[in-house]
Amino acid sequence: MTTTMRGAEIVAEMLVRLGVTHVSGIPGHTVLDFVDAVYDRQDHLTAVLPRNEETAAFASDAFYRVSHRPMVAFAHISVGSANLLTGVTNAYLDSSAMIVITGESWSRIQGRGAYQELARDRDAGTPDMFRGSVKRSWQVHRADRLLETVLKAYRLATSGRPGPVHLDVTQDAWADRVEVALPSAETLGLISAGSRASAPATEAILDLLEHAKRPAILAGGGAVLAEASEQLTALAEALRAPVATTVMGKGAIAEDHPLAMGISGWIGTEPANTALRECDVLLALGTRFAETDTSAWQEGKPFAIPPTRLIQIDIDPGEISKYYPAEIGAVGDIRAVLEDLVTGLKHRSASAPRSREDWIGQLSESKARWRAQSQQLLSSDAFPIQTGRVVGELRAALPENGLVISDVGNAHKWIAQQFAAIRPRSVLSTMGGAAMGFGPCGAVGAQLAAPGRPVVSWVGDGSMSMSLHVLPTVVEYNLPITYVVVNDAMYGAVKRPQDTRYGPGRNLFSVFQTQGGDSYRLDFAAIASAMGMEAQRVTSVEEIGPALRRGIATPRPFLVDIDVDPATFVPMTGGGTFVMPALG
Repeated sequence: MTTTMRGAEIVAEMLVRLGVTHVSGIPGHTVLDFVDAVYDRQDHLTAVLPRNEETAAFASDAFYRVSHRPMVAFAHISVGSANLLTGVTNAYLDSSAMIVITGESWSRIQGRGAYQELARDRDAGTPDMFRGSVKRSWQVHRADRLLETVLKAYRLATSGRPGPVHLDVTQDAWADRVEVALPSAETLGLISAGSRASAPATEAILDLLEHAKRPAILAGGGAVLAEASEQLTALAEALRAPVATTVMGKGAIAEDHPLAMGISGWIGTEPANTALRECDVLLALGTRFAETDTSAWQEGKPFAIPPTRLIQIDIDPGEISKYYPAEIGAVGDIRAVLEDLVTGLKHRSASAPRSREDWIGQLSESKARWRAQSQQLLSSDAFPIQTGRVVGELRAALPENGLVISDVGNAHKWIAQQFAAIRPRSVLSTMGGAAMGFGPCGAVGAQLAAPGRPVVSWVGDGSMSMSLHVLPTVVEYNLPITYVVVNDAMYGAVKRPQDTRYGPGRNLFSVFQTQGGDSYRLDFAAIASAMGMEAQRVTSVEEIGPALRRGIATPRPFLVDIDVDPATFVPMTGGGTFVMPALG
C-alpha cells in the first residue's frame, strides 16, 4: 500500500520503524522540515536540544556504546555540520555507530551563493567534511530516494564493524511530496549478528589452544561490541587462560575475576603485560593492536610475536595481521566464534596441561603485588589530594550497576588502570579518537541509554573547560549525571611528556596560570551552581567520599569539583612504556 508523504516525513517514519528512539541537534533553515516531521513523531522519537552540535555527536556515540542502538545527530548546513565533526570522527575511530543527518541548500540555488553553502570548489560541499570520518556519506536531492537511503545507512552503520554514516539532504528533498510504500517494522530485515569462523579454522584454533603450555587471551573493544563477555569468561575458565584487555575492551571480563589481569600496553598492569609477554599462544579478540596497547609495537612491551603464536579474531578482515603476523586469522562475530570454541573444548574434554596451573599461580602472585601497590594509591591520605584516592572513593561510592564515562588525558589513565570494571559496558573510554569532550558530552547519551543506572562523567579540568556548553542541556532535561572534575590546573597528559622530554619547567600551552605566573584553577562548582546544578568543591581528603555519595544519590545533575595534586601521575611500572622519536 502506498501513501503520499513529504521527504522529511519519510525519514522520521523510517527512523521510528527502524527502532531509533532519540534525535539530537540544532536546527537551521536547511533542516526545519525534518525537525517538523520529528515533532509529529514525538510518540516514539525523543528530541534533545544541545547548546552545541558537538554534544549531539558525542551523546550519539555514547548512546550506541551503552545500548548498541544508533541515535541520530543532526545539524544545519556547513558551519553547523562542522560542529558535529569532532564527535563523528571520534565515533568512527572508535567503531561506534550513529546516524548523522545534515541539511543542504535547495538544489535549484546551489552554486549561486546560497546562504551558508560550501561552494568554492564544488557545489553543496557539506559531505566533503565528513568523508574519511564516516563509513559512507550520501547526498540526497530527491524525496523518492530517501526511504532506500535511510535503510541502507542504518544497515551499514550497525553491521560488520560499526560506525557513523551520513545523510546530507537538500531542502527540496525534505519538502517534496511523493508516493511511497513504507515497509513494516517487522519486515525490514535488519542485520543480525552471528557470522562464524569456518569449521576448519575453528578446529585449527582449538588444536593450537588445547596444546598450548601458556595460552593467554587479549580482549579488545570488539569483544565488548559483540556482547561476548559470558562466552569469553567461559572460554578462559575452560582453558585456564589469563585474560588481559585493551582499554577499549575494559569490562569484557569482570575485573574481579581470578583470571582477569587488567589492561595491556604502556599504562598496562604488571600481571596483564607479563601474561601477554610470556604466553606461547595468544588469542586476540577484536583488537587493533594499537600504539597505546602495544607500547608503540616495541618488542616485549608487552608482545613478542613471534615467538608467541597469534590467533586473531575480528569482524573486520583489514585488522587481521595488520602488524603482527597471525598464524590463524578468522573473520567473524566474536561471540559466535567463542560459542563454537567453548562447545568444541567440551567435546574434546581434554584436561589443561599442568604447566598452566604453575603459570597461573605466578600471575596470581604478580596480580596480588600489583593490587597491594594500587591499594596504597587508592587509599592515600596525602595532601594535596592524590587522584588515586579519588578513584578509590569513586569505586566505593558507585553501585555495581553504575556507569563511568571517562574523558581523555591524565585523569583517564587513572580510570583505565585503577578503576575496577565489574560489568561490561560499565566503563566507557575513547582511545581511537581520544577526543576531549567525549566524557562530559557523551554522558548525556549514556544517561539517555541507561536511565535507570547511575552515570558518572569523569573528566579533567581541561576538557570540562572545553565542554561547559553541555551543562545547560543537562539541567534543562534534569539528567541525573554526576560530573567528577579532576582539577589539577593543567593539561597533565601534555605536561608530563614535556617534563620528561625537555626538562622540568619548559611547559608551554600545558599549564593554566595567570600572566603573573600563579596557578589558575577554574571554580567549576561555582559555574555549575550558576547554571542551576547542585555542586560541591572538594579541597580535603575527608570530603571526597561524602561528596561523591551525595552526587550519585541525588536524582538530579550534580558536579563535584576536586582539587588534586598536579604532580600525581598514574604508575608506569607495569612493563609498558610511552615512546617518542629520539631528539636529534
